Amino acid sequence: MNLLPTACCFPPLHYNPSMPLPRCVRITIRTLLLVVVLLAGFAGAQSSSIHEEIQRTYNFQPHTLTDAEITQKSGVLDQFWTRAKSQSSVYVPALRQELADSHNPPFFLYDGSMLLLTLSDTPVDRKVALAAIAHSDLRDVQPDAYFSQVHRLATLNEDTTAAAFHILEEPDFKVVIPQHALTLGQNYSLVYMLLPTNPDYWLQPAIDRLRSERDETAQKSLILLLWYAQTNAADQAIATFAADATRPAVARDYAKQFQQAKDKIGAKQKLAAFALTEASIRKKRQERMKAVSDEALIDLDNYTMMLAAKRK
Repeated sequence: MNLLPTACCFPPLHYNPSMPLPRCVRITIRTLLLVVVLLAGFAGAQSSSIHEEIQRTYNFQPHTLTDAEITQKSGVLDQFWTRAKSQSSVYVPALRQELADSHNPPFFLYDGSMLLLTLSDTPVDRKVALAAIAHSDLRDVQPDAYFSQVHRLATLNEDTTAAAFHILEEPDFKVVIPQHALTLGQNYSLVYMLLPTNPDYWLQPAIDRLRSERDETAQKSLILLLWYAQTNAADQAIATFAADATRPAVARDYAKQFQQAKDKIGAKQKLAAFALTEASIRKKRQERMKAVSDEALIDLDNYTMMLAAKRK
């Protein structure tokens, strides 16, 4: 049997576009269009199916459940993760799409982000995950897990600003680092989730947030962050806050302490700063903040005072 296409399937060498295509060519084009439509429909059906699966799987919030209910729901989540891992080429694009919708169940916005990063830890998907977890309900999330993931992404120089600022909504946010017998409150958790990154990401947003922030704990956390920024703009934001009589007295006094901190720069720190450039000190400090420990926090303060000496 001759399987080669016959000559009638091709337009003449001098084909006139105003002439109708040969019948066999029209049939081929229609067939290709049909295939494209069917594939698009299949992809759409898959996406719709996964959307419905997400709604069924994440129709709860952990902080409202009993221990027994959490155990039962954990099994359901395990099954969802197993399916996603076995069909990652299907679930990864679906997860990207679903995580971009902040109206999805709040626990999915966190847990689905962790699943996406397990399947595809790429710069694109890190950004998707960071945007999604900034809309999660922190009451459903273990603070240690949230902190560890955001800090990890900060060490990769992703823009963690929104995810880090999310903890300002929880005055009691606390992270325990057992290997270093270290406990981080909201203030140093915020610092750790931002300082390893490019300050261009978070400096102006932090100044803007301090202007509008009404919670006293969050105000103090932002003041601490701006002290560590060591820029003229950050200094001015702290000074403006300290002089604002409408602000809580405790937070204003806290800001004034940092205004006076430059007077406490030691001779050793001045000498160490003299031998380095401001840029190199900032780089060293940024790298040091990739480690979570009490020793790293001591170094953070030393580098910051060196920066203050350099800028004085």
